Amino acid sequence: MSPKSKSKGKKTKKGKGKGKGYFQPDFTRRTRYPNEYEVIGVVIRNLGARRMEVLCTDNVKRTARIPGRFRRGYRIGVNDVVLVEPWNDLKGNKADITYRYRQNELRPLSRRYRKELDDLEVEIPRAMPEEGAPGS
Repeated sequence: MSPKSKSKGKKTKKGKGKGKGYFQPDFTRRTRYPNEYEVIGVVIRNLGARRMEVLCTDNVKRTARIPGRFRRGYRIGVNDVVLVEPWNDLKGNKADITYRYRQNELRPLSRRYRKELDDLEVEIPRAMPEEGAPGS
């Protein structure tokens, strides 16, 4: 064997990696706004078995489930702002969670839907204080 073919350094892990950009703390993505079938909501409590009770901006409490395609990717807790797609059932109190908003996406969301989000009785966590607010 020649000395060039034998590596003496550390072996690098090959395969899927986290990549660059997406997992860095200053990375921002475009805020997803609801379409005509979706409603913004805040998680009130966790019911177990991948189900959450969500208070929506149309003042309806819905039992929302996390569909199979989001089970491993999302960690949804109480007071998280989520995007909910209601089912077409008779009572209208069931839905699917389609998206969870991150902290840096709450500011543009609260600017566009300020009236709807202020009508909710739940305190929505703000990412950063607004300009002119007492905390800044």
